[in-house]
Amino acid sequence: MIRDVSRNLRARSVLSYGERVDPGSGVKVPYVNTHKVHVTADEIMLQDDGGMSQRAAVVNATIDLTASGADGLDIGTKSPSTWYHIWIISNAGGHAHGLFSASASHPTLPAGYRYKAYVGAVYNISSDCLISYLQNDRLVWAEKSCPLGMTALPTSPTEVDLSASVPSTAIAAIIELSGLTTIGGQFISDVYVGPTSNGPWHERWMMVAGTSGGAGGVDHVQFVTQNEVILDTAQKIFAYVRTANDRLEIHVLGWRY
Repeated sequence: MIRDVSRNLRARSVLSYGERVDPGSGVKVPYVNTHKVHVTADEIMLQDDGGMSQRAAVVNATIDLTASGADGLDIGTKSPSTWYHIWIISNAGGHAHGLFSASASHPTLPAGYRYKAYVGAVYNISSDCLISYLQNDRLVWAEKSCPLGMTALPTSPTEVDLSASVPSTAIAAIIELSGLTTIGGQFISDVYVGPTSNGPWHERWMMVAGTSGGAGGVDHVQFVTQNEVILDTAQKIFAYVRTANDRLEIHVLGWRY
């Protein structure tokens, strides 16, 4: 299957805005719900199961997770807390359409469609709507998720599960590290992040000059930094802190294919 053989590929969630009545208060509250993705490309190469290729020019597809078949979901109905992979498909005539599939390798193609090309993936969250995201070529900027809340992480490498934050096809995660030290006086707050339990490690630190004057006589000094970490194992990274006084929080901002 051909991946990344495209020109000027763009994909984004399609947001629908409206109002609903809150059942508790009776007040109208705004909401954003999305179940569609819009994909465009100047051209993209597709391939059938036998290795034959076909070029699709000027791709412009809106794919609806609540629909079925071409420009919809390949089989079944949508499920919450599920990654849906995005494909461009075409028939013998070269007409390009989109397709959602829970499969990252073998989508079920509608009748008459032979060719496919992988575009990316989007997460259908627990409230049963797609996250907001924007993809340019192989780079994705997505609605922020938090696979690791602020916690006293161990001082030895610890696995961080990104399965609800990046798709299985991502090769790197764009993360935001928040480090927090809860000790007074001068202290170096160190956090480490890497693709495996053996590194290589990227260190982020901040010199804290506290006076133990915070709440309860303890300082709370925080810093935030961004990293891109390659994924040696799909949907996993590793992290640890220098001492038991250091805490760490990780947010995922996007990913790369």
